[in-house]
Amino acid sequence: MNSRTALRRGLGATLCAASALSLTACGGSGKDSASLSDGVVKIGLPPGEADPKFQEQFQPVTDLIAKGAGAKAEVTKTSDYLGVVEAMRSGLIDAAGFSPFPTPLAQAVAGVEPLVVAKGVPYSSVFVCRTDSGVKGIEDLRGKKIAFVDPGSTSGNYIPKLMLKRAGIDPEKDVKGTYAGGHDTAELAVKQGSVDCAADAKVAYEQMAQAKVISADEQKIVVESDPIPISMVIIVRKGIDEKTKQGITDAFLGKGNAAALKALGATSFKKAEDSDFTLFRDAAKELGVDLEELSHK
Repeated sequence: MNSRTALRRGLGATLCAASALSLTACGGSGKDSASLSDGVVKIGLPPGEADPKFQEQFQPVTDLIAKGAGAKAEVTKTSDYLGVVEAMRSGLIDAAGFSPFPTPLAQAVAGVEPLVVAKGVPYSSVFVCRTDSGVKGIEDLRGKKIAFVDPGSTSGNYIPKLMLKRAGIDPEKDVKGTYAGGHDTAELAVKQGSVDCAADAKVAYEQMAQAKVISADEQKIVVESDPIPISMVIIVRKGIDEKTKQGITDAFLGKGNAAALKALGATSFKKAEDSDFTLFRDAAKELGVDLEELSHK
């Protein structure tokens, strides 16, 4: 499935279909109320991580969201980034930590609003390949089996596919791509030999190698992208009231954000601006994703 089709299905048609999340009919949100229900803010965790400690590591971020909203946090781990959008569209999630690239897509399809961006992270996409795969550079990826993370991942899908396209390799036709469902599972697919390479975030690869979950002698970085300026976006669903949105923004920009910065490896939180997503909109256009068309789905 190509990038455009995946997005159209994932962020368009899927939002109009019944699912396990009991989504509402296309054309309206399941919850457009201006306030949170029962003093609870429902928070979606970034998806696709098998590490059972992930929720604990992300706790300072959820704490800030809850503090800013003046509500008790109810945390939900989603299956993938498109699942976050679906859940927000239906009102099952109020706020979430989100990937930067699909943020403009989620805005177009579901009316989500980015409040805060995390910056200052040494953040890049990489292709990690088995040392016996024969891959020495990006030109060698043609015809190889590659595990991407999930359709909504910035570092594990969009940026790697953009790198391939710019190298003259069609990411949908010239490689044998699959979605592993998570950064860790993409790396494990390389370790197990089911794929030649993984498209991943450099930091995820380094953490797994340092923890000796994978061997840096058996799978190595062969290609790295330019730095990605934003590592995470705090988004809220359409219909959240202005007081709650301002409270969440203030919580991240205030003095009590040190633990959340450490959890994300970031140096600062900034109020989200439209210009923060220009890079990702331009990349979407280069990959053939029409945001204007998606906005009418």
